[in-house]
Amino acid sequence: MSTMKDARGVDIIEGASCVYGAPVGRSIAMAEGVIDGFTPSGRVWVKVVRRSYGGGSAERVHVGADRLVIVGQLPASPLMTQAEEQAEQRRKSIARYRERIAALEAGEARQGWEREDALTLYRAWLSELEAL
Repeated sequence: MSTMKDARGVDIIEGASCVYGAPVGRSIAMAEGVIDGFTPSGRVWVKVVRRSYGGGSAERVHVGADRLVIVGQLPASPLMTQAEEQAEQRRKSIARYRERIAALEAGEARQGWEREDALTLYRAWLSELEAL
């Protein structure tokens, strides 16, 4: 059990929901997360659930205890979590690669931006995505 306190003086415990300001260039974006542990230097590991915009794609970040606020429970959101968005993007990419591979194998002409080795590249990219 940690004796760390958030910006409002609330005890920080693993598994608690929190919000914090994530740097995005010269701005700050709101981010939602779950406390995932503590660093030896006194920072808090936060597993990112969703960001308001931008701010990178790290699934786990460390935040100063005085830079986050523990919240009892956040209301359900119709927005996808960061992990759900990444999985959806992966599914769409896999479908696109399969579609282009099938078209090229059927003898369809390459599109203007596709290189000579497009079929090889699409197969390599597809296998990379399927391995995740």
